Amino acid sequence: MNARVRFARWIGALAIPLAAVLMAAAPAGEAYHIDKSILDDPGRPDAEKAQDPGRKALEVYEWLGVKPGMVVADVFPSAGYNTHLLSKVVGANGKVYSVMEFYADKNLFDGKLYKVDVLKTRVEKNKLTNVEMVTHLADLKPNSVEAMIAVRNYHDVEWVFPGLTRKECVAGMLNALKPGGVVVIDEVATDKPGWDKDTHRLNEKVVIDDFTAGGFELAGKSNLLANPNDDHTAQGFKEGRQNMDQYLLKFRKPAAKG
Repeated sequence: MNARVRFARWIGALAIPLAAVLMAAAPAGEAYHIDKSILDDPGRPDAEKAQDPGRKALEVYEWLGVKPGMVVADVFPSAGYNTHLLSKVVGANGKVYSVMEFYADKNLFDGKLYKVDVLKTRVEKNKLTNVEMVTHLADLKPNSVEAMIAVRNYHDVEWVFPGLTRKECVAGMLNALKPGGVVVIDEVATDKPGWDKDTHRLNEKVVIDDFTAGGFELAGKSNLLANPNDDHTAQGFKEGRQNMDQYLLKFRKPAAKG
């Protein structure tokens, strides 16, 4: 065996343990963990910070797959709890669309724009320059968003805010997401079929049926916000809906073929 062959075999033998060390140091597909100091942002109201332990927003974003530089959408944002946090997570190179949808259209709150002005003031005051407020899902460019989230509000479509059907809502999300993009729906659980008007809860089968019929693939479920002590009878607004039994569903827009 000549020197060249012996050298080649020595290099090959060395490469195997070296590769193992490198893989151990940086595992493929390692999950991104969001810096929890984001929750301490001084621009966030104390009332929202008090909800953080129950809402587990950063853990939900991690499950959704939100990372710095991404283009995301907070659908039906109300006063902007998630819009504010997502702005900090995606950073200066990212983008957050805060989609008011039916809040800026028909509603049951004396004809006023439901919290649009509150959110606008918040965005401006806190210099959330990567946030763009959008009136309708249909205003988003097709295939422009990587991830979406809708927190405890999908049940309101067609009831509290009658300007949008659930079918139209799902279609709008599908159109705006990039192929392979995902949306997470967070809703309060109920044992009753369909929508429970008395407790303001929505059965998860309704959500799954709506999204799969609308062209999405069910990509996962999570018990992150489950609460076994909730017997599903409480209405929730006095107790704090962030502490009630919730389910998380992740849906994916099918990847483009070819």
